[in-house]
Amino acid sequence: MTDSTGPATEAEPSLEDPEASYITGDSDVVDPEAEDIESEPIHADDALRYFGADFDVDGLVKRLDNGTFIIPTFEPLADDDIAGFEGFQRGLVWKKKQMDRFIESILLGYPVPGIFLVELTDRRYLVLDGQQRLTTLQAFKHGRYRSARGFSKFALRYVGNDFKGNVYEGLEAPAKRLFDNTFIQATIVVPKGAEGKRGVYSLFERINGGGTNLKPQQIRVALYAGATVNFVRDLNQDRNWRDLFGPHNRDLKDHELILRAISLMPTAQGFQVFRPPMASFLNDYLEVNQDQLPAGADGIRERFTAATRLLNEARGRAALRIRGTQVNAAHTDAVLVGLMTALEQRPEITADEVDSALGDLLKNSRYQYAVSESTSHSEQVGARIGIAAKAFRGQSLADEQG
Repeated sequence: MTDSTGPATEAEPSLEDPEASYITGDSDVVDPEAEDIESEPIHADDALRYFGADFDVDGLVKRLDNGTFIIPTFEPLADDDIAGFEGFQRGLVWKKKQMDRFIESILLGYPVPGIFLVELTDRRYLVLDGQQRLTTLQAFKHGRYRSARGFSKFALRYVGNDFKGNVYEGLEAPAKRLFDNTFIQATIVVPKGAEGKRGVYSLFERINGGGTNLKPQQIRVALYAGATVNFVRDLNQDRNWRDLFGPHNRDLKDHELILRAISLMPTAQGFQVFRPPMASFLNDYLEVNQDQLPAGADGIRERFTAATRLLNEARGRAALRIRGTQVNAAHTDAVLVGLMTALEQRPEITADEVDSALGDLLKNSRYQYAVSESTSHSEQVGARIGIAAKAFRGQSLADEQG
């Protein structure tokens, strides 16, 4: 990926906003399950081998330019699934001030934190950690960066007087050599065996402990790219779902909630037992379905489309929110799975019936507990899905009180 792709409209430097970053807005999602701890974490020795290597900045940028190092994007659908991995780079997250300060640090001779790469079977390398640093180095060397307004000239502004106003080509020879020859250490990770991708997922969670780190679903779509990830991405464009959820979520929580719904359908149908934590459950589902669509994909699509239409007609954005403006993740997976399950038996369900069922659910104390406390416990997941399915089938919830 280079900065030369795509149309470029160069913005005036005076219009730069040091606090702006090229990201989409987030929808607020409350999801206690996101903090769940895996009870039996994988040991690195069982899933990974790794070694160190040093690259100078000039070599790093050349490898980015020629595609040896890959920083892919998630949207739109990728033409190349990158040997079983796919895009998770969220676009430019660093602000211009952060980029300038990073480049200045190199020009002042400060060391640069290391990066993590995953070695692919074709000897290309996927950048797991260090995306912002590498894209900033590439952008500065090429002389422009991508902003919310298009492409802007990369001149240093938020730096000390020694380098203020400088572009790469305008640097004096010693400073340019210092920039090009600065070494950055890379840890190269090679997945091994059946647990390889699980090991990479675990590593990613642990090295992304703060800042603008990637989130579980972003890691997931990189490691388990394939038919089901693309299926979820396609469902995420559904017009009624977009009305219900809100703007596309930078952290891909909208994708994750759809994945939760389709992966929990077999639980609702009695074909499988949900085993926490939710993150591992979703990873295991994608591992099995990575290269194939879920069983009954056409029916899933039909019922998902019908369910989102009915929910949107019944209550609009309020359908996924219990209180306030936050999407409740547990309520959302229960409502989607419950309604999709009910539609298998009663495809003629109306929006008025959906509205009435939602009212019954939100008055039910057992359901309220299942979507607000210990939401990833097996009993709670089964309870909320089962109660939701009963409500949408028009059955009484009188015997479901907590």
